[in-house]
Amino acid sequence: MLPKSSIDRIIPILKKSARRALRMQVRGFPKPYYCSFVLRDINWFNTWAGSGSMYRNRADHTRNVYCDIRVGSYRNDQVTDGGLNDNDEELDSVGHVTMPIDDTNYEGMKLALWRLTEAKFKEALADYNQKESQRISMIDPNSDFASFVKVPAVRSIKYVQPEKVDEEKWVKFCKRASEWMSGLPHVTSSWVEYDSTQETRILVSTEGSVIVQHSQVFSLSASFRKLTKEGSHIEQEMVFNVGRQKELPDMRAFKKQALQKHEQLLKLMNARKIHAFSGPVLLCPGPSGLLFHEAIGHRLEGSRLLSSGEGQTFKGQEGKPVLNLELTIRDNPKLKEFKGQRCIGAYDFDDEGSAAQDALLVENGVLRDFLNTRAATRKKNFAPNGHARNKKFQRPISRMAVTIIEGKKALNMQQLRELLIAEIKRQKKPFGMIVYETAGGETETNSYDFQAFSGEISYATLIYPDGKEIVVRGVNFVGTPLQALNNIIAIGDQQSIDNGYCGAESGFLPVTTISPAVLLRNLELQAQEEELVTQYLLPSPR
Repeated sequence: MLPKSSIDRIIPILKKSARRALRMQVRGFPKPYYCSFVLRDINWFNTWAGSGSMYRNRADHTRNVYCDIRVGSYRNDQVTDGGLNDNDEELDSVGHVTMPIDDTNYEGMKLALWRLTEAKFKEALADYNQKESQRISMIDPNSDFASFVKVPAVRSIKYVQPEKVDEEKWVKFCKRASEWMSGLPHVTSSWVEYDSTQETRILVSTEGSVIVQHSQVFSLSASFRKLTKEGSHIEQEMVFNVGRQKELPDMRAFKKQALQKHEQLLKLMNARKIHAFSGPVLLCPGPSGLLFHEAIGHRLEGSRLLSSGEGQTFKGQEGKPVLNLELTIRDNPKLKEFKGQRCIGAYDFDDEGSAAQDALLVENGVLRDFLNTRAATRKKNFAPNGHARNKKFQRPISRMAVTIIEGKKALNMQQLRELLIAEIKRQKKPFGMIVYETAGGETETNSYDFQAFSGEISYATLIYPDGKEIVVRGVNFVGTPLQALNNIIAIGDQQSIDNGYCGAESGFLPVTTISPAVLLRNLELQAQEEELVTQYLLPSPR
């Protein structure tokens, strides 16, 4: 993280460069009306090891700037489709986003900002010209909406000290842990990785805003793999993404959790394999959070309402029920902690300079709002709620940050399990399923594709009408959003935090999901994609 002396010297340079950008002009084309810079200074360290040997030990210090130059007016500028397509890596400006890291001489930064603004201005003019020419033959459904809404100027400058990262300690940790893991029975391969990212973000705009924020994420991950006799790779993974190093497990706690994962790995080796299923499913808090993130979260991103290429599942549904159950979904980037654990998706201001707000999205099953940037999604009563986010050179679009799900008439896990068994019997199904852990998911929101989502199941059981559970493998859950969400018939009373990352058009960003377990009347599962491989020709040398 940048020290106070560097921050105080960089801010005036950014302010002056932004003001200079407004003086650019090409005859016959509109002038720029707005310019902002988001400078990110990043200190990164990563190490990983397998079988007690270090594979990587790397540290880096980088600096980049996102530049937003808008031409025309707040009412109508060059941005189309909510900015979803403003992420082309082949653009000339992308080659100029990297900044010097030299804090003894800023002449290089001044030149780099000059080149970047020149490239961004020319690209903005080309986009504006194309947008205007399209209006000759095509109707713009967003013509009544303001391209960019003004927000009050903000001055918020914070100085913080970074956490010290003991690189040697974490190299030793990964080596020791990976050596211990590789000695466990039936482990074909394993690895342990540590990663730390500490970032200072400086936003300066010609509206007068100056915002300095800091963030840090520390990650510890580990994986076991077993190659079965039939050629299947079975894997169990541990991932800890935290906002403070003290939240990471020590070696004793790490081994305790690793042994639980190893036990699951052994059970999966002999687990029943199924190829498809449709019936009652109980999702534990982690998988439940993934369901909400993929099935509804991305569809409540306001930027998608402005793109004709999006399915726009919930467009025009404000004030209408979208869930059968009285569930409430909100996204609050201001929530810094939950039950003593840092929320890595939290922040105070988004990447367009809007203050982060607690956005009430669904209230007791009724749709209330969307995740909004400064691009208006309706003609009247629109206000940004601080959810414009980006990673590097991409235009900020509306993204989830700290998503919270809660509901009325919540039940404990034992009650949910009993209700699941009752539902199995009611439907006369041979069994239901309990999904304990998932490893990730994806969704399709484009109008030309199926409106569907999926979740990768890493550990689950079949549960029979008599309450017996057996471990199962080979399937992922899939579904269409409206059907899946309206199949929720009960919700748990204990929320759990899941810190992770989400990839979308504006980059790979940290997000936090706080969710309870949910019971679905019906959820479909399909076979996992799998490539069978031959056994090793020689035994392991260990």
